[in-house]
Amino acid sequence: MEKEPREQFQPQPYYIEDDEIDLYELYLTLKKRKKIVWGITGFFTLIALILCFILPKTYRTEVTLMPLGGESKSGLSSFLSSLPISLPGMTQSGITVESILKSRILKEQIIKDLNLLPYLFPDKWDNETKTWKLDEDENPPTLIDGAKVLDDLISVSTDKTTGVITVDVDFKKDPEMAYKIANDLLNATNKILEEKTFTVSKRYREYLGKQLNEVKQRLEKLQRIYAEFTQGKIKEIPMLSFDNNTINNGKKEGKLIAERAKIKALLDKKDLSYIDRKKLEEKLKEIEAEIKKLKPADTFVSVPNYQFNLMRLKTELAITQGLYQSLVKEYELAKAQEMKDQIAFQVIDPPYIPEKPYKPKKVLLIAVGMISGLFIGIFAAFFKEWLDNVKERHKAEEA
Repeated sequence: MEKEPREQFQPQPYYIEDDEIDLYELYLTLKKRKKIVWGITGFFTLIALILCFILPKTYRTEVTLMPLGGESKSGLSSFLSSLPISLPGMTQSGITVESILKSRILKEQIIKDLNLLPYLFPDKWDNETKTWKLDEDENPPTLIDGAKVLDDLISVSTDKTTGVITVDVDFKKDPEMAYKIANDLLNATNKILEEKTFTVSKRYREYLGKQLNEVKQRLEKLQRIYAEFTQGKIKEIPMLSFDNNTINNGKKEGKLIAERAKIKALLDKKDLSYIDRKKLEEKLKEIEAEIKKLKPADTFVSVPNYQFNLMRLKTELAITQGLYQSLVKEYELAKAQEMKDQIAFQVIDPPYIPEKPYKPKKVLLIAVGMISGLFIGIFAAFFKEWLDNVKERHKAEEA
């Protein structure tokens, strides 16, 4: 019986997949599709050139400032915080130059000063009639709308190392308007700082001023009484002192005076009824009676001993003079500290009228357009080559 021949093993060919990128093949692909590459690059460059002439010119002016003053840890502030008493409204001001420059109130003030609304909304403004071009249900732009637009035109940056503040002001088509906005920005900032800044030393100076005025009036009254007593014009000495009742009565008297003024204003109206007028007149009489009761009057104490009267008067006069001199010194110190704590700024580089537009930057715009077109063109060339290869492979498989 013949044996069947065994099947001989035939080795299969070993294929090595080449994953390396063939640069020469890429070069041939780009050379083959060079029309696509240069076409797309030229198209994007042309768009960049057109934008250079279409985009409106934007002019920029720059201002640099150095904040001054506003010492948050002054000697007076530390002293006041250590006192066992609390003075009225003693809180440190948190206002800074940078916060004012970024505030909405500054933008609104600039718009008012320069009448900027027609310039910020030129599409809605008619220069011939000097009126707004609005639809039926549309309202004219407000200061808040203008402040939002102006906020995009003003940029504020601070150097953390030196503390120098840089303010950039951009404006389209009109370089002089950019300069005017920057110049008015400095004036408005200075004005707002003077109005809004209310430091510890300023509050303390006002508090001392009120106390100084009261002591001065008391001293003048004591001097007058002393002169009349030594001349024999009076034999009784009034008790002059400040107490809580006097202060409270003064506050109550102020409220009553304000209420009396309101009632008098109502009585001046002609269309008031007889009954209402009577009621108001009765109320007015009650208020005037209350005011008379609250008016301070000196209480006199009769002391028969002349020497005791004179010694007591001299003592009170000396105490009042010492208190007055002490308050004067404290008041001068508070004024000096207020000047030190006052927030201000120094202009390092003033604004200027820009000669050349800041935007559009033509060279940068053309370069970006050309490079973007080149990369997109290369990508389109390889994509076209891949697409053609896929189509040829499908045709070969079908055949």
